[in-house]
Amino acid sequence: MKEENEFSIKVKVIREGQPRAYADSEYEYEIEADCGDDMVKNFCTKVLRPCSQACTGWNTNDANSYFHGCYKFSRTGEGKYRYYKKSPYTG
Repeated sequence: MKEENEFSIKVKVIREGQPRAYADSEYEYEIEADCGDDMVKNFCTKVLRPCSQACTGWNTNDANSYFHGCYKFSRTGEGKYRYYKKSPYTG
């Protein structure tokens, strides 16, 4: 029997790491969850692959912004999500 405060999150890795030498690292996941959108987004951005900057606010001309990378989070269906994080190559 499931407790009232229990939930489950299933993560499928789509891609993880550099696609080639000297490239930015890219991480992409499909997530299935039985909890709310905010809880899934917090799990992704704080636990799965931490990132605090959405790609819509990413400024590639500002070093402080650029080197923090960025993420995209979207709902793709009922209880289904996609999470993407990009980390710039730093050598």
